[in-house]
Amino acid sequence: MHITYLLATGSNAVYDGKYSHSGRYHTYGQQSFVLDLIRTMSRAGHTVRLNVDTLSSLALASTFRDTDSVTVTEEIDPSGKTDLILVDEVPDEMLMQFDEHVPAFRIVHHAGRRSSDYLVSRCSRFLCMTENALSLQRRHLPADRAVLVHQGVDLERFPAVLAKSGRRRPRVLLYCRLDSGREALLGQIIENIDRDEVLVYVVGEGPGFWDMSDRFGSEIILINHIPCQSIPNLLGEMDVVISLGRGAMEAMATGIPTLCAGHHYAGPITADNMASLMRYNLTGAVSDRDPSLVMTDIREALNRDRREVRALAEERLSADAFLEGVSDLYAHIAA
Repeated sequence: MHITYLLATGSNAVYDGKYSHSGRYHTYGQQSFVLDLIRTMSRAGHTVRLNVDTLSSLALASTFRDTDSVTVTEEIDPSGKTDLILVDEVPDEMLMQFDEHVPAFRIVHHAGRRSSDYLVSRCSRFLCMTENALSLQRRHLPADRAVLVHQGVDLERFPAVLAKSGRRRPRVLLYCRLDSGREALLGQIIENIDRDEVLVYVVGEGPGFWDMSDRFGSEIILINHIPCQSIPNLLGEMDVVISLGRGAMEAMATGIPTLCAGHHYAGPITADNMASLMRYNLTGAVSDRDPSLVMTDIREALNRDRREVRALAEERLSADAFLEGVSDLYAHIAA
């Protein structure tokens, strides 16, 4: 297939213009999603044209530079070969330049956010990545437009690291944006971690960053941003990860025992609770586990078999499965 991927990089619609970093936007889960999906599409033999509105703001541009099947450009070419348009967060005008007969699928990053009337009329499918998003989108979309296609990570970009670090003080990474109330929960979690027993890393940016620094700066390693291209290297050095959403998915793909914390604390992600946690994108949205149990959970996680964690990611969190779902939907539309 010839796939055109439309992405706005001159602003940050998913995160309301936040997280600008030296002229580029680092958009956490969205950016990691784009990187993994395009790599997966290229590996599957598809030709991808990534159309962006501001090339200088795209932190991923260099990543695709040596990939022959991927073109990154500001220039929209409506006359070029396009079988399918994937619409990320973009102004309507970018999609309007293409022939209306070319199928377009809208990618839903924000579970409850409504699309413009134009996108609702133009896009034949809205790709919802959680059951919660599917339920919310179906409230204002025409019947059968919203479909469930679970997102996944590139299991080649995140290779399994099956050997434990063997360090005297195991490394625990808290990987989460420090805003929207998450910083309060992470503060509770750190309070309950024995910082003498384990070495704590915190990676995240937001209003809670300096408060986190003031409270725990001398006892932890606090970093405000690591590019998503570098995250596999960081995860591979960790013994336990506490995260949510794609951060949790990436950690599990690496084989690192992972605890879920976001809107609430949910504790270890296991085969028994994964389906219910994925309904709300592994954010712990409806969980009620007491954060005071985190040290018990960390100690248990340190004894977990990493092969089981990786196997669960291969079963439930593969970007290849997401692409297969998209391909099946396209085949149905094009038939």
